[in-house]
Amino acid sequence: MAEITEARQLVDDLAANCTAMDRCRIGVEHETFLFTREDRRSLPYEGSAGIRAVLEAFQAFGWRPTLEGGQLIGLTRGGAGITLEPAGQLELSGTPWEDLHGVHAELATHRRELSEVARALGLGTLALGFAPEWTRREMDWVPKSRYRIMRGYMPRVGVHGKDMMTRTCAFQLNLDFCSEADMRAKFRVAMALQPLVMVALANSPFVEGRDSGLTSYRNYVWLHTDSARCGLLPLALSPDLAFASYVERALDVPMYSVARHGAHVDLAGRRFRDLMRGALPELPGERPSLEDWKAHLNTLMHDVRLKDHLELRGNDALGLEHSLALAAFWTGLLYDRQALEGALSLVADCDVARLNQLRHELPRYGLADGEHIPVAGLYAADSFREALERALALAEAGLRRRHRLDAQGRDERHYLRPLQALVELGRSPAEHWRARFRGRWRSDLRPLYEADGL
Repeated sequence: MAEITEARQLVDDLAANCTAMDRCRIGVEHETFLFTREDRRSLPYEGSAGIRAVLEAFQAFGWRPTLEGGQLIGLTRGGAGITLEPAGQLELSGTPWEDLHGVHAELATHRRELSEVARALGLGTLALGFAPEWTRREMDWVPKSRYRIMRGYMPRVGVHGKDMMTRTCAFQLNLDFCSEADMRAKFRVAMALQPLVMVALANSPFVEGRDSGLTSYRNYVWLHTDSARCGLLPLALSPDLAFASYVERALDVPMYSVARHGAHVDLAGRRFRDLMRGALPELPGERPSLEDWKAHLNTLMHDVRLKDHLELRGNDALGLEHSLALAAFWTGLLYDRQALEGALSLVADCDVARLNQLRHELPRYGLADGEHIPVAGLYAADSFREALERALALAEAGLRRRHRLDAQGRDERHYLRPLQALVELGRSPAEHWRARFRGRWRSDLRPLYEADGL
């Protein structure tokens, strides 16, 4: 495997991922909490109804095992994978699809298979951004060497890194870019407009059995995880954003580790550019491979990040309909040239400092606040709600122009409707759960575990 010695090699690798418009795909990553029906506990890795047993049960559906050090840590089937987050949160890394109909079919299949496995093992699932009751001490750790390294490093760079690892779940969307200019436009729009859907689809109001006072406790946790690699990336709104500038910044973001001989070598806090010089004492004289670089890019966890595609990471885990609605929103905005141009106009004067301020205020906002969230210096709109409605209209028009039909002759716009309905109602999922918690549930979270988990 070729050694990486120059930044130009890394720039060229990013540029090689430019994809023709008619070949751009949509991929999703859906994370889910699992719990025991009997006592609503999170799962250990071991045991007859533990995480490993879940992965073993999935193999009946044709999934193939992935091992590390003899331990079962994931599954693959075709172009998809099932992986484990640090405390056993189950993540579906989906196949890239040419339209949302394929995404829907895959998520529906995953929902069916997961439900069958969970029912057989006496388990339930939760599609929420943050564990509603479990403490950090209750969470078991998956036996992956990379997570052991991160676990030791996180307290050095933030106060909530371990909470991020063990008690959060997300829904993420992967989209392609056609050129460096197209990447720049999509990155800017995605970073600037993330707050709109982060508020509209906030889905984690509870922490350790109580109302946190926030609509997305998960987003609050991410803001206090690691400022070098989380939250807003100012470069995304700069005209200087390019493959080369992104590479230069990534070279100086502290590393976690590199994989060697089936395990991970602890390089926490080291710089990738020093590894390129063969100057790390842990690996004297050794230079990285392209696989090392790709693994490092995967540790940059901003709300939007660049790899061989753009990954939009800002949202809490969601149920099936709202997951598809979020995918429809971004597909309509970013995969139609006219909609993308309209979105660029909407964020043309977006100021990095103002966006960063909004990003830090977001966890407490709900859709009920849509008329009062300040947007001066952010969006070409008079209110947050108006900006969201304009973005939704652009997305819907983009989906209409895409004209991708399913077997019933429907285009992709119907996937957007659950998000449109939330905006019309003026209540995010978090606000829905909070109203029930304060009302008929009488501050008891037990009914939450009976909700549909995916």
